[in-house]
Amino acid sequence: MKTSHNDKTDGSVKKPKKDSGIRILAVDDEEVMGYLIRRVIGHLGYELDWVQDCQSALEKIRACEYDVIISDYRLPGMTGEVFYQQVLNHDAGLARRMIFISGDTVSRNTLTFFRRVALPYFSKPFKIDALRDAIEEMIQNRRNPCGSGIQ
Repeated sequence: MKTSHNDKTDGSVKKPKKDSGIRILAVDDEEVMGYLIRRVIGHLGYELDWVQDCQSALEKIRACEYDVIISDYRLPGMTGEVFYQQVLNHDAGLARRMIFISGDTVSRNTLTFFRRVALPYFSKPFKIDALRDAIEEMIQNRRNPCGSGIQ
């Protein structure tokens, strides 16, 4: 199911609680996960676009600038690994700001990919606080890529 921006369930959070300028793209084909991610991002006060397939996500990435991408690993038409490679080809910096969510963390191929790219990933079900912390850490690292300078 493709979502529309004219639809109330389109997954876009239009009015962030704080004027942060932070924009996040979530990619998950499950309505329940989309709802959960919208709630987490809404509480953080960031702007969110949610799509249900990688092709729509790639279109969004070409049209908008995102601070973080949260993506399911198993999606219709494209694995997280292929999606990651597509993002990497478009914007290597953005590819380093991806967080994966997966119900398949026992597959050897999936685990090999997660270890190779060294990006945060969460097994379903996961703790909401852990996802929130990973998002906040990526945003903080983007704002201050060299660290705080405090020793």
